[in-house]
Amino acid sequence: MATTRAELSPKAAFDVAFHMTDWLEDLEQYRAFLLNPQSLGDDELNQLLIGFLVHVPNHLAAASKLFNDMAVTDIFGVGATTESVDEELAQQ
Repeated sequence: MATTRAELSPKAAFDVAFHMTDWLEDLEQYRAFLLNPQSLGDDELNQLLIGFLVHVPNHLAAASKLFNDMAVTDIFGVGATTESVDEELAQQ
């Protein structure tokens, strides 16, 4: 983990702030579900998870790259950084 303070231009700082905040509504919706799992039916939960998983990781990846110049890697080996799981399996 990086221990030094990132030196960012004003634009980069603005972009990091944007990427760290644009998904807070997604986080609040997920938090509300965790506090009351029975509040959503299967279809609603499916939509919540799809929305969260499509929106949030890209913002976090962008913020990580801008803030500490670290690209996202597939540390779990599930093909997370490829277009599809099939593409990852074909390379093995």
